[in-house]
Amino acid sequence: MIAYTRPRFGRRVVAVKGVAGNRPAIKASETKGSRLFIVGVDGVKGHLASRLSRGRSIRFSDRLEPRFYEELASERLIVRYIRGAPVRRWERSPGRRAECLDATVYAWAARGLLTLDLNRREAELAVQPAPPGLPAVIRSAWLDR
Repeated sequence: MIAYTRPRFGRRVVAVKGVAGNRPAIKASETKGSRLFIVGVDGVKGHLASRLSRGRSIRFSDRLEPRFYEELASERLIVRYIRGAPVRRWERSPGRRAECLDATVYAWAARGLLTLDLNRREAELAVQPAPPGLPAVIRSAWLDR
């Protein structure tokens, strides 16, 4: 995956990996030479669950199938005690799928990456003018297939 995304990093194509635990929503990996972004899925799921429980803070399309909402609510937060210390983990309900929840978590994290990148990009554009002759949008021939 890194081999695919590395030459496309300028077009904001990045590799992500979800990791459980107390981590920021998205952060660049600290390994040298790779552009991998680590997504703290537990924190994003907790934030998403708290916003969904309020009922008014996230908007969804009216064209989504009921399956989307079933998959969105397919995991629950469980607190287990390991060696006397409470450990919070998200566990999937038996027999339920969670693709929509995972996609929503990654989209939420990508949104954070985009806003960080846009703020940095604005600062760069203010300092350096755009080179002449480059199109504003690079359209891939792959889309015309």
